[in-house]
Amino acid sequence: MRKFGVALVSGLSVALLAGQVFAQVDTQRPPSGPISGPSAHRMAALKKCTDGIKFESDRYVNCMTAEGENP
Repeated sequence: MRKFGVALVSGLSVALLAGQVFAQVDTQRPPSGPISGPSAHRMAALKKCTDGIKFESDRYVNCMTAEGENP
């Protein structure tokens, strides 16, 4: 009877561990085709709003919004 209890606990432990592994599997597929970077307009806005300027969140958000880009 003791062997059955050990086997049962071991089996449940393995089943729980396997369940956690399967729950962590990434089911999202990577995008197909070439991955494009930021547009030229966004790059220009980033350069204007950050180049050589001490970072300040509010200023950056206002600048990027004025340039028509999401911060």
